[in-house]
Amino acid sequence: MTTDATQPQITPTNNGPYQVAGSVSVRKADGTPAGDIAELVRLCRCGGSASKPYCDGTHRTNGFIGTEVANRGNTENRRDVYQGEGIAIYDDRSICAHIGNCTDNLAKVFKLGEEPWIAPTAETAAAIARVIATCPSGALSFALADSDAPIEAGREPSVTASTNGPYFVVGRVPVTSPDGTPYEVRARFALCRCGGSGNKPFCDGTHWTNGFKA
Repeated sequence: MTTDATQPQITPTNNGPYQVAGSVSVRKADGTPAGDIAELVRLCRCGGSASKPYCDGTHRTNGFIGTEVANRGNTENRRDVYQGEGIAIYDDRSICAHIGNCTDNLAKVFKLGEEPWIAPTAETAAAIARVIATCPSGALSFALADSDAPIEAGREPSVTASTNGPYFVVGRVPVTSPDGTPYEVRARFALCRCGGSGNKPFCDGTHWTNGFKA
């Protein structure tokens, strides 16, 4: 596959790194640049590179299998809807990275280990919206009373290598397989970089249990 390096795009290569094209900044977990912005970089996704977040070729020797298995459909067709006072909470569990921002910061709405796990009327719409906006995978989104359309902040394209976890991507960067097959373009999502996700190329929280450190 050929890539127009002037356009932001991420391609999970066959059993290899993410190829990130276009003016997409790559950042460390603290938000500082991981290097100069280049039109084409390769980011480790096998979990083994000694030059994280960049690829050093370790995937060729550590047995990494990067087969993509994630659902390519639209999140609108998968999500559950929880209706609150002046806010609709959208929840697509299939792309959750289990970072825990929601349960850690608003436990009376997002109830870990309970079903239903979302209590949409337990807080104000404003408080719920603030927490949902911190969901790095985009599994949680929201709409306000006057529209069904999810509200997303406009951001410049960037990839942040989180501490011991996935890449957090913002700015509606398209993800496309080597054969040209696209995924839904989303405002924010989390890409696996520990090598172990069962929902590749997206993170499913496996980094919590497989000892990934970076």
